[in-house]
Amino acid sequence: MTENLTYDYTAEQAVIGAVMLAPEQTATHFLGIRPEDWYTPVFRDTAAVIRGLMADGKPIEPATVLVEAQNRGLVGRKIQPVALFEAQQAAAVPASVPVLAERIRNLSAARKLSETGIRLAQRMDSAWTSGADRADIDDAIAATRRACDEAEQIAADPTSNPPTPMGDFLAQPSHHNWIVPGLLERMDRIVLTGAEGGGKSVLCTQIATTLAAGLHPFTGNLLGSDGYRARVLVIDCENSPSQSRRRYKWVTRMVNDRRTNHGLQPVDWNESMSIEVRPAGIDLRAGDDAAWLERAIADTNPDLLVLGPLYKLHRMNPNDEQPARDVVWVLDGLRERYGFALLTEAHAGKSTTGDGRRNMSPIGASLWLRWSEFGFGLARAADDPGKGRAEIVDVVSWRGAREERDWPSKLQFSHILPWMPSDPDYYDQARRSQ
Repeated sequence: MTENLTYDYTAEQAVIGAVMLAPEQTATHFLGIRPEDWYTPVFRDTAAVIRGLMADGKPIEPATVLVEAQNRGLVGRKIQPVALFEAQQAAAVPASVPVLAERIRNLSAARKLSETGIRLAQRMDSAWTSGADRADIDDAIAATRRACDEAEQIAADPTSNPPTPMGDFLAQPSHHNWIVPGLLERMDRIVLTGAEGGGKSVLCTQIATTLAAGLHPFTGNLLGSDGYRARVLVIDCENSPSQSRRRYKWVTRMVNDRRTNHGLQPVDWNESMSIEVRPAGIDLRAGDDAAWLERAIADTNPDLLVLGPLYKLHRMNPNDEQPARDVVWVLDGLRERYGFALLTEAHAGKSTTGDGRRNMSPIGASLWLRWSEFGFGLARAADDPGKGRAEIVDVVSWRGAREERDWPSKLQFSHILPWMPSDPDYYDQARRSQ
């Protein structure tokens, strides 16, 4: 068998070790290595952990890297403590890191060229023999990616740590890693649905901007101290830049007014929010778009990723299960590596429930019905005035939530924030959770 010469384990190990031991001297060149440039899975996952610590301004040293990897649930499954110890032992001197980083990038480019050449040859063969269209090519790309994942599992060390004994598992401390106490935790997946013009995009915007401003997304009250900010990355795959800009200008003004009412300064939105608008959508089944999204996440290290809508995340039939599974595989891998909560939206179907109300379940593949931890629909309430856009909505849970959370049961359009709870008791409930 020919030896794979398109990666250098020793170089990757030496750079990881060097950045853990001398982060100030090596950070610039380390950050110049893109997430997809790392070939060895343990170093790619470790690099994601280190990037997160750097973005948070936390100290970089072997102990803090190990603790953060444990917090993300990576230790034992993807990162072995012995791998971090061996990286320390093999650490390069800081002066060598620029050369090693360049080698890692060059080898990544070589792999990309090789893979592109193989795919291109296969595409040409298919086109010449059967007149393959774009869908056939996308299927081949997705199948290749799945085969690579399967090969990685097959090649995994069979002597790695066995599953954790239940007693040891239960003895480990259990805690919530809250973004909003009682409401939103890191790693949560939330899907909002609703009718066209039902307010789901506005609610997503409200949740994103309030968290970036350090406010509760429904009450507008201060979260923690004034220094608290959640980092938010928005990938808008539906609206034009002008449409998205108008909506965010409107909501950010309301959020800053709310901060002013609390005696706080307006938000410097550059510090806590980033946005990319791609109205044509993205195709997470294609390697280029998946790699682009990971780079965006690695660069911004968000606490919350607002992405969607779901039907704009691939180019296949939205009702097909396989494209949905491919998208889920990419998103869950990124969520696991970077530890963010994910908020997305989907259109509700046209069917009605037994009481005659519109079914709030998302249209498309059935996978979306069970994938998220929380699924809520904004359904026009019986007491809504019936104008073109809903002004009073019931917040309907269309899937059994995996944990109890402080979501309001009803929202009304407001001059304070676009959507505010209509139940006065909700404000006391949210206050008790903080």
